[in-house]
Amino acid sequence: MDTAEPSRQSLALKMLPAVAILLVTWVALWAAQGIPTLCALASPCPAPDVRVAPALLFGGLMLVPTAILLLTASVGRSIDWVRKVAYIALVGLALVGLGAVLFSGGFTIAFV
Repeated sequence: MDTAEPSRQSLALKMLPAVAILLVTWVALWAAQGIPTLCALASPCPAPDVRVAPALLFGGLMLVPTAILLLTASVGRSIDWVRKVAYIALVGLALVGLGAVLFSGGFTIAFV
């Protein structure tokens, strides 16, 4: 019984980063819904719920690499490259999703 306990702990430690990235990104996507939108002078203001579709799309897409990471957490070093690719995809989807949500509502970067 003593040998099973360390493996459960190491399994949980392998799963924790993926779940943490997913949850932090979901909270950031949810928090971005409250940022006010900017209206351009030449075009009408975007709808108030313009950020919902990209948040749902990227939030849902992030479940795929997270599921891969959770399923491969107990496998040995033989498919370590799959975990690396899944982490890259998870972080990439998080960054692109946050950018899509922010810029879809008229968020701009001031260069002045």
